Amino acid sequence: MKKVLQILFAITVAFSSHASAEFKFSDLYLVTEVEEGISGHEVDESIKQLSISEGILHVAMFPLSKQVEQVTGKPFRHLSIHNICDAKTASILADVSDAFVIVMPCRIAVVEGKDGKLRMWSMNPSMISMMGMPAEAKRLAQEISTKISNIIAGAAEGAF
Repeated sequence: MKKVLQILFAITVAFSSHASAEFKFSDLYLVTEVEEGISGHEVDESIKQLSISEGILHVAMFPLSKQVEQVTGKPFRHLSIHNICDAKTASILADVSDAFVIVMPCRIAVVEGKDGKLRMWSMNPSMISMMGMPAEAKRLAQEISTKISNIIAGAAEGAF
């Protein structure tokens, strides 16, 4: 986790030197609230099914809350991370710059907040426009971002 925060900090610093002085860490992500009555497990399953509908590979789901329970022996609120990827787009972005692969819009975190509300967290797709990509790479990254946004919108409603 410390390494992830260091990377996000480095990205924030790099972008803030190119963006306005108003750039904040919260500009890096989007938060989508899940409709009341939908469980974390249902959101996880919805994300898996919707990725198929969007024609993008659901690579993995990490059930972190279950891992926390195993390590601590105590129940933990819902926490899962989904990796969703398009290999062709990933390869094109990596060919432009290896660094682009860490900010690809291909991760969705499903988190039950301390307030009991379920939310999905993802990269803010507007970050793509700040990265100085060639036009074709940017277009492909935005296509993936649109698919991820569609998955999140459907999962927030419990769609399958």
